[in-house]
Amino acid sequence: MELYALARHNVVSTRDATTLGLGPADLRRMVKRGEIRRLIRGWYAVGAPDADRPPWEGEDDWETARAAHRLLTIALLRSFEGRVVASHQSALVLHGVRLWKSDLETAHVCRNDDDHSRRRKAAVLHPECGADPVETAEGFRTVPVAMAVVQVGLQAPRDGLPPFPFESLVAADAALHDGVVTKEELEAAVKAHSRHPGIHGVRSLLAHADGRHESVGETRLAHTMRVLGYQFTPQVKVTAGGRRWRVDFVLDDDPVIVEFDGLAKYSGGLVNPSPEQLRQALALEKWREDRLRGTDREVARFVWAEADDAHVVRSRLDAAIARARRRLGA
Repeated sequence: MELYALARHNVVSTRDATTLGLGPADLRRMVKRGEIRRLIRGWYAVGAPDADRPPWEGEDDWETARAAHRLLTIALLRSFEGRVVASHQSALVLHGVRLWKSDLETAHVCRNDDDHSRRRKAAVLHPECGADPVETAEGFRTVPVAMAVVQVGLQAPRDGLPPFPFESLVAADAALHDGVVTKEELEAAVKAHSRHPGIHGVRSLLAHADGRHESVGETRLAHTMRVLGYQFTPQVKVTAGGRRWRVDFVLDDDPVIVEFDGLAKYSGGLVNPSPEQLRQALALEKWREDRLRGTDREVARFVWAEADDAHVVRSRLDAAIARARRRLGA
């Protein structure tokens, strides 16, 4: 029997290994060969022998970080044998909610009935959260999703850095989009943290949570446009060239379409697309944009690095608005 046969959610313990006659030296050799990966003391990740990649690797760096964090969190939950529940970014990763700047090298859990906190390598144990836990689709116990959304905005993304309230908005947009939280639940979670330092920033941002945003980039761009005073509607269907297209944003006061261009849009979701595939995708996107402009609308596009650059967003949107108004006046 192979060690993987004893794994649950790709995680095994040294006790599991012992039942197969595997000792510490055997496990160290397996780690060195890349067959297993140490998560925390006494717990390891192991993949299926015929898998394309180990369970701690994803299709890109970000998915790899999430996969590794998921395994770390599972090991931590199992090691405490039901005495803790996943919280903060760990809960959100288990629920499949997207994040942006959260520290995925450190797992967070809340105790079930204790008011003491503790920090250990790669893990933080928080006091009881005061809310009934929920379960993920796989049966992992976590704090309520809305509470985790608030927690990530109150937690520093790295040691020595201040809290990053915007992470709560990123997570809230994702959780609303996926239907795993409601606005009422978010409001209740904010209220439950009303005395927590930093809650004012989280509360202000979550007032604009919108499940229509489909990526971190769209959340960032929407926030920048909102701060600059533009009125817009996300995810609007536009008929052009005999087809119906869904665009990221449309300005409410002017015929201007606003698009956020993540690589996935150009690559069709492909991982490491070939130059030819990327050229074809870009040509199709150009064709689509020409059709949209044919409806007497202007199009303003932004990439990841520009999404929260106020100067770039304002100048490009104002230029698109000016072109649209000249066209209407012609």
